[in-house]
Amino acid sequence: MNVWAIADLHLSFARPDRRERYAARWRDHALKIEAEWRSIVRPGDLVLVPGDISMALGHRDLQPDLAWLDRLPGSKVLGPGNHDRWWNKLEAIQPMLRDSLAAVEGTAIAIGDVVVCGARGAPVPTEASSAPEQAAAAAELEALERALAQAALLGGGRDRPLYVLWHYPPFDEYHRPGPWVERMAAAHATACVYGHLHIEGQWSRAVQHAVDGVRYHCTAADAVGFRPLLIDRLGADHKPVPPPIKRSRPRSNKLTKPGD
Repeated sequence: MNVWAIADLHLSFARPDRRERYAARWRDHALKIEAEWRSIVRPGDLVLVPGDISMALGHRDLQPDLAWLDRLPGSKVLGPGNHDRWWNKLEAIQPMLRDSLAAVEGTAIAIGDVVVCGARGAPVPTEASSAPEQAAAAAELEALERALAQAALLGGGRDRPLYVLWHYPPFDEYHRPGPWVERMAAAHATACVYGHLHIEGQWSRAVQHAVDGVRYHCTAADAVGFRPLLIDRLGADHKPVPPPIKRSRPRSNKLTKPGD
C-alpha cells in the first residue's frame, strides 16, 4: 500500500468558487487534481486529506464534493481545515461519508496496517496571540492528545505506522515548534501531513523534514502541483519517503485567498 496526501482541495461543485481569481494556477484545479490522482493512486492505496476539503457552507452543498472524492481511487481519511465550515461535529459528518471515506477529529482509526489520527490544528501560539487564539490552540492540543491516546491503543507509533493530519503548519515561519510537535514525537508518529500555505514563498521555508523522528510534509494542493504527494511505500521493503526539499526561488507571493 502506498500512502499519499493532499490538502486544500477547496471543492465547490454545488456552488462553483472560481479560485483562479486569487492565482491563475487554480484554474480548473479540480480537473487537475482528478487527472493527477487517477494517474498515480491505486485502489488499494491510502490518501490523507488534512483539511480545507470543501467550500460548502452546509451538508446539502457538500454532497457533490464527497461524491467526487468517493469516485477517486484509494481509501481516504479526511480531517477538518479552517475553511470547512460544513464540518460541525464528527458524529454529524460520519453518516454522510461514502464507502471509501473516513474522518478523524480528535480521534484515530486503523486502516489496513496503519493508524491515522488528527485534529484541525491551530496556528503556533506566541506571546502576541490573543486570548481567543491561545484558547483555540489549547483546545486543538487537547484534541490531538485524545487522538494520539486512541492511536496508541490501536498500536500506532510503535507497532504500526502512525500518520497525523494537522491542517495548520506545526511550526511557525521561523521554524519554532508549536506544543503539538513534542506530543507527536512522544507518540512516535511516523509523519505529520499539513496544508494551509498558499504563498509560493512559504513553501520552500516550511518545515519539510524529520524533527525528533517525525517527518513533516506540506501537502497544500497548489504547493504539490495539484498531485497527491507520496508519503510512504508500505510493504516488506518499506523505506520512508523523505519530504521534498524545495529550494527554487519563488515567482510570486500572491495569496490565493485572504485568510488562508
